[in-house]
Amino acid sequence: MQIKQRPVKTALGLLTASLLLSACTINSPVPQAQVSAPANWTQPANQLAWPSVDWWRAYDNEPLEALILRARSGNLDLATAASRLLQADAQLRQAGAALLPQVDGSLSTNRSGTDTSNSGSSYSAGLSTRYEVDFWGRNQALRNASLASLQATRFDQETLAISIEAAVVTTWLQILENDQRLQLAEDSLDSAVRVLELVEARYRFGAADSLELSQQRTLVAQLRAGLPTLQQRQLQLRNSLALLLGDPPDSVLPPSSPLTDIAIPPVAAGLPSELLERRPDIRASEARLQGANADLSAARAALFPSIQLTAQLGAQSLALGSLVSNPATSWSLAAGLVQPIFQGGQLRAQVDVSTARQEELLVDYRRTLLTALGEVDTALGAVQQAEQRYGFLLTASDQAERAFQLAEARYREGSISLQTLLDTQRTWYGSLDSLTQQRATWLLASIDLYRALGGGWQAQAQMYTDDDLG
Repeated sequence: MQIKQRPVKTALGLLTASLLLSACTINSPVPQAQVSAPANWTQPANQLAWPSVDWWRAYDNEPLEALILRARSGNLDLATAASRLLQADAQLRQAGAALLPQVDGSLSTNRSGTDTSNSGSSYSAGLSTRYEVDFWGRNQALRNASLASLQATRFDQETLAISIEAAVVTTWLQILENDQRLQLAEDSLDSAVRVLELVEARYRFGAADSLELSQQRTLVAQLRAGLPTLQQRQLQLRNSLALLLGDPPDSVLPPSSPLTDIAIPPVAAGLPSELLERRPDIRASEARLQGANADLSAARAALFPSIQLTAQLGAQSLALGSLVSNPATSWSLAAGLVQPIFQGGQLRAQVDVSTARQEELLVDYRRTLLTALGEVDTALGAVQQAEQRYGFLLTASDQAERAFQLAEARYREGSISLQTLLDTQRTWYGSLDSLTQQRATWLLASIDLYRALGGGWQAQAQMYTDDDLG
């Protein structure tokens, strides 16, 4: 009896010792990016704050808010990102299963006999379990890698959502800009046709020569030639917006409105050091670096022995009823240790691959940080310069309009030549067109700043800590 119990005691002792030491891991510290954010932006912000979650409401445009809601529910890229998130969550649960025991059950029946004897049946049932003691933390490291992948996928989804929202706002404003430019071109054409009628009347009475008539007809033809380009761009922009909304090209869009009806909010930027927590693409890069570190730990743990614990419980009976009430039972408990000896350098190579991958992602993390800081600083300057230029163009447009009105009145009186009238007309049209484009540029610059600041995104869940890494 004592001889039979010794292997059991040995196995139980090994199990107890293994469980007590299962927290041991072979982890390496996550390398630091060694990138320090500047104390302040090169271009000072209006105030030290961050955009709200619904940042697009600052433009005070109801059609724009409706388009954002349509894009959130219908955009196909966002739907794809949601599917990727589900895949990453399933992979995390799959990796976590390796930390739990695996249990299998079996039930069988057997009937046998000979020509000279009666046949008989036997029934058996069994239960077996397998468990790999995570002595070196390999399975936990693989789970941490999957967790980091899930975090990175979630941050990628947030980054995509910000990009989609910014693209919807940008495209809508470009549509309004093109609509306004098209209307301006049509109004300028009407004005040129009105002047042409005046020139033709003066030509009939001998007050204008054929040169003046040809010059005005040339201007009318040039203005008409510019309309198809704007009309084609309008079609392209509307189709692009429909795609962002997940709709066909013939989808109904809100009615257009002048750009001057859209408010240009004063976008604020917080301290540069806070940007590291405000942009989901930075958090995604950080998560991938954490995942690479976990993969490196798993590759190192694979160099060491693995401990397998197995247990089996069986029951056998000649009658099915007695299989439950009074079976013949047997059980076993075993522990095994497997040490890699020769793998052709495969395990060592995997460590080198994981180390190089970690170094690559560290460089990528630094690049992401520097890119984010540079984008915000550039966007701040673009907003300020766009606002200043718009003020100058607004003054120039007012003066050009006054000059054209005076020139048209004087031409009717016959005190100036047609060439002077044409010059003032072209100047006024060019000023209005430039003013419209600059208004759009100012608006688009504010959108770029919102996007560079990470929109209104705020982290809902913190990255796993050192305690989570085991």
